[in-house]
Amino acid sequence: MSSLTASTKALLTLLVLGSLTASAVACAPMPDANTPPSPGETGGSDSTTEPITDNWEEATIDEVLTPEVQDRILQTVAIEVDRPATDLRIAAAETATFNGCMGIYEPDQVCTMIAIFGLRVVVTDGDQSWVYHTHQDGEAAVQNLTASGSRNGLIPDFIPESGSDAEPDPEAHIFRSVESGGRGGYAQPTVLLEDGRLLQKENGTVRAEAQLSPEELTAFQQVLEDQRFPNLHRMRYVTDAAFADYPTVRLSVRHLQTEYLDLAIDDAPEALQAIVQAWEALVTEAEWE
Repeated sequence: MSSLTASTKALLTLLVLGSLTASAVACAPMPDANTPPSPGETGGSDSTTEPITDNWEEATIDEVLTPEVQDRILQTVAIEVDRPATDLRIAAAETATFNGCMGIYEPDQVCTMIAIFGLRVVVTDGDQSWVYHTHQDGEAAVQNLTASGSRNGLIPDFIPESGSDAEPDPEAHIFRSVESGGRGGYAQPTVLLEDGRLLQKENGTVRAEAQLSPEELTAFQQVLEDQRFPNLHRMRYVTDAAFADYPTVRLSVRHLQTEYLDLAIDDAPEALQAIVQAWEALVTEAEWE
């Protein structure tokens, strides 16, 4: 049996202590492929907060960000990504509370547990997208490199409020994936437990089980840390195919969650691709009983 490494425990503790919480969110529709996006273009869709509160309300981008803050963020991003500001727009935004590291996890980095009230935004040129954490006034913008880099029109947003809570597992787990959707509305969880057992479930019943070696378990935990899984928390990488009965996949480590569409994984950030590849290899190569 293998336990969590000290570095992985530190990774989890960082998020538990509140490196990033969100209290309001706004998401704009994906731009039409034939129409250049406009800076500050707004729209609305269901999104989430974490933790969820009873008085949560959906907000538009204009309600979350003043025009001055939007312009400040776009100017900063334009310089960093070498794009004209007029080619960029803010596709999603939310208020957030960060720690001293602006809510961005780096292995072995010590972060001051202070509350920095800020913003998390998705900026896009219609093809590629970047995620930034900033102060409330749009200053001190820091790119979340882990969550950035989706391309070919795969513009991320935030996991909707109604789906932000991971289904609880009766057993402590290290990692969990749930494929869901499709015409039948199914959900197929695969769970990696702390003792190295790998379970495939259907309708709450274990239909297959495998046992990982301590080396396999440690190697996968290292992938999660190397790829900075906490920085993907609450990010959603889906396309319109998700609304056409194509299944989505939710990945979680405790309360940390990210969601993607398998059909679009090649256009997702490299860190997410690496995690998915390592997980799929683990599941494929397991000796199931």
